Amino acid sequence: MNILVTHKAVDVATYKMLGELSKNESYTIYLTVPSASEAAKVEGKCIPLPISPITSKFSWKVIKTLRRYVKQYDIDLIFSPSTSGLSNALIATIGTSVKNVGYRGTQAKVKKLDPTYYMGILNPRVDHIVCETADIQEYLTRYIDKDKLSVSVKPFDIDWVADACANPKQAEGVPDNAFKCIYIGTTKGRPFKGLTYLIKAFQILNAPEAHLVVIGDYDNSDYELAQQGVGAERIHFLWNREDAISFLPKQDLFILPALRDASPRVVREAMACGVPCIVTDIPGARDLIVDNESGILVPSGSAEKIAEAMRSLMNDRTKLQKLAKASRERIINEFSVEAYVSYFDKLFASLS
Repeated sequence: MNILVTHKAVDVATYKMLGELSKNESYTIYLTVPSASEAAKVEGKCIPLPISPITSKFSWKVIKTLRRYVKQYDIDLIFSPSTSGLSNALIATIGTSVKNVGYRGTQAKVKKLDPTYYMGILNPRVDHIVCETADIQEYLTRYIDKDKLSVSVKPFDIDWVADACANPKQAEGVPDNAFKCIYIGTTKGRPFKGLTYLIKAFQILNAPEAHLVVIGDYDNSDYELAQQGVGAERIHFLWNREDAISFLPKQDLFILPALRDASPRVVREAMACGVPCIVTDIPGARDLIVDNESGILVPSGSAEKIAEAMRSLMNDRTKLQKLAKASRERIINEFSVEAYVSYFDKLFASLS
């Protein structure tokens, strides 16, 4: 079976899955890449093919290139991890027997009356949609035949945090003996990420030994909220950093305060680093941990409950250590790359 993968939104988990799957003689996998740096990420026996960056749902240049590859390499199936990649692939395969498989990793609402959605996941020519969580699958059944939907949570390999654990970093001004908390995420213009609730929770906690590191862009309103409240000197904003993951191993606690966030990779990164997580009880994210075994669930939209959970763990270091150990073990046992590869093997084979 000859498979073509559109490059947009191909992350480390997808590169790993494709690399492992390419070792199966049943598949020849071609992966479009927009640059030499992306080509360097291709693993296994996957074959990189150059293409222009996919920046919109319709790119005539991308469509022509995809259609040429479909004919040149006798492609049987195109897997598109992004909506824009799927839209271009659907146009490129008009009049062919090529199967199209998409991916949905967001809980954003589908706008049935928006015609652009019919260029992607609502297009009847889409043969299957891989959903990141069961909640996403359940939601999409309102618009798409359930037989075209299935769930596979992205895996996580602890080797992906090996360098971060070997070379950990800490924000300047955070004492070694502090109760160290961290949040990593892009929150600017995205109030549903819940950073406001986390800052308020930290202020409610009002513990002199606690410090909070925030990595990622943010709204000025959140920065001002932090500066005007108690403990402003103990909230450290580091903006965007490519080495953000390296700040995880030295922390005592990661907090995800989101109102919605499908299945955030950063929670898995923290768990793999042995950092316990407080996670809001929202679809997708809550499935990453087992409450009171490998993390703590709190109601979304409640700074008071986040603060309560933070205080509980700050005052019970034994429980904190147990959660840390269980977090790492859960990543190893429940989020294996092997299971992810097996899922795609069965899916692609079923569409051949």
